[in-house]
Amino acid sequence: DISPAPRAELELSSDEATLTLSQSFELGDKRQARVGFTHAKQQQLQTEFEIAKLDILAETSRRYYQLLALVKQKNLLIIRTGQENRALKIIKKRAKAGAVAKADVAIMALGLARSNNTLEQLEFSIQLQKTILSTMWLKQDYKEFKNLKGNLSILPQLPSDAVLTRIIEKGINQLPDYRYQVALSRLEDSRVSLTQSNGSANINLGLGLRHNDTRGDQSLVLTASMPLNFSNPNLGRIASAQAQQALSYEQVELKRQQLSIELTRIQTQLKKEQQQAERINEELLPLASELLSATQKAYRQGQYSVLQWIDAQNQVFNLEQDLINSQVRIFTQVLELERILGQSIISAK
Repeated sequence: DISPAPRAELELSSDEATLTLSQSFELGDKRQARVGFTHAKQQQLQTEFEIAKLDILAETSRRYYQLLALVKQKNLLIIRTGQENRALKIIKKRAKAGAVAKADVAIMALGLARSNNTLEQLEFSIQLQKTILSTMWLKQDYKEFKNLKGNLSILPQLPSDAVLTRIIEKGINQLPDYRYQVALSRLEDSRVSLTQSNGSANINLGLGLRHNDTRGDQSLVLTASMPLNFSNPNLGRIASAQAQQALSYEQVELKRQQLSIELTRIQTQLKKEQQQAERINEELLPLASELLSATQKAYRQGQYSVLQWIDAQNQVFNLEQDLINSQVRIFTQVLELERILGQSIISAK
C-alpha cells in the first residue's frame, strides 16, 4: 500500500543542494484494514438507522392507540353521564314524592358532578395526546385531527403459537436488534485488524538529485529508511481491542438469549391479555349489565338503596374501562413484537 501523498525535501549546504522526492509504502495491509473498519462502521450505522426507524414507527403507533383509548373512554364517560342524568331525574322525582330521602339526590348529584369533572380532565388529556402525536408527524397544529380511524374492539388476529414460533426460530438471526449486535461485533473485529496493522512499520523510499557547486556535477540520490521496532509499539492497543472483541462475542450470545426471553414474555402476555379481554366481554360485562338492570328495577320498587344502584353502575363502568385498557395493552404488545421481529405479523379480523 502507498500513502496518499509523496513528500518533497530540499537540503541546502554551502556547496551542495539536494532535492529528494520520497514516498512512504505502508506494510501490514493497513489500507485494507482501514477500508474494512470503515465498511464495518457503515454497516453498524445502517443497522442502527433501521432500528431507529422501527422505534419511531412503533412509538407513533403506540401514541395513536393511546389516543384512540382516550377517545373511547371519553365516549364511555359521556354515556355514563347520560345514565347518571336520567338516574338523577328519577331520584328527584321519587324524593319529591317522599319515597326516598333527599340524601339520595345529593349522592347521585355528587356522582354526576364527579363524572363531569373527569370528562373535562379527559378532554384535556385528549388534546395533550393529540399534541404529542402531532410531534411525531411534524404537524404544527393538533386541530388537524378531526376524525380518528380505528377501533380497539377489533383485536388483531395473531398467527397460531406454532406459526409464530417458526417465524421466530427461523428468523432470529435476522432480527434488527440481533443484527445490530452482530454489526458491533464485526466492528470490533475490524478494529483489532486495524490496530494490528498499525503496529507494522512503514518503509520510506526516496529518489533525488544532488548538485555540487564545487565540482560542478550532479548525481542521483537513492534513500531508504525504516524504523527498527524490536517490539510491537501497539501491543497495549491490540490487547485492549482484543478484550473488546471478546466482550462483543459474549454480547452477541447474550442478545440472542435476551431476545428469546423477551419474545416468550410478549407471547405469554398477549395470550393472557386476550383471555382477559374475552372474559370481560363475554362473561363479566353481561353479568354486570344484568346486575345493573335488576338493581335499577329494584331501586324503583324501593327494595335497594341508591348506593347499591350506583355501585352496580360502577361495576359496569369499571369493567368497560378494564376492557379498554386490556385492548390497548394487546395492541401495544403486538407493536413491540413486530418491532423486535422487524415485520408485520397480523391482519385485521
